[in-house]
Amino acid sequence: MELEAPAPPRLPADISDEDAKMMHDDHADGSAADAAADPEPRSSAAEGEPATPAVEEDAAGEERAADDQRSEEELRAALEEAERSTVEYLDHLRRERAEFENYRRRANKERMAALDRGAEQLASSLLAVLDNFGYVLDAAKGSSDEQLAKGVGMVHGELLRALGEAGLEQITTVGVPFDPTVHEAVSQVEADEPVEDPVVAEILRPGYRFKQRVLRPASVSVAQ
Repeated sequence: MELEAPAPPRLPADISDEDAKMMHDDHADGSAADAAADPEPRSSAAEGEPATPAVEEDAAGEERAADDQRSEEELRAALEEAERSTVEYLDHLRRERAEFENYRRRANKERMAALDRGAEQLASSLLAVLDNFGYVLDAAKGSSDEQLAKGVGMVHGELLRALGEAGLEQITTVGVPFDPTVHEAVSQVEADEPVEDPVVAEILRPGYRFKQRVLRPASVSVAQ
């Protein structure tokens, strides 16, 4: 609020013009002197007022910068922790997968071994049947009934073929060196020609092996 200048003093009616002019000049000089003595009468009150908006904005900006720095550090720490967790999870997953693959291979191997043992036991139980088929076939061949010999031979061949697909193999080769792991010498004959090592001259009873494992050695006659 602006202060009004003081009104000039009221002059007496009988004062002369010269005296009135002098009094007016003195009043004007006094007002000017007062104004010069106190050019800004409200400047002291401004010192107690709050900070200006510019200062407040600077402080708020510094606070936001500090918050942003903390947020960035927290985010970086969280990212590093997530990366460590991911690596640990992948390592655990790889170990679990490797263990599962090992278990699967062991289980499959054990299953195949169990199947082989079952098939081997079945083949072993059929050896006597195969021997009897062989005897019948030999008898049929000596018979005058050709159809009988042909029929028995067909059945015998089908049975051997089916068992062969399952892994059963006959040991019936003649003229090979005697091998005690697959041959059993029952008799001995003189060789037609001199030989360094004994050889199989005749198969007296077929031997059998199942998937490279000998179930029964062949009974043979050895020439030497």
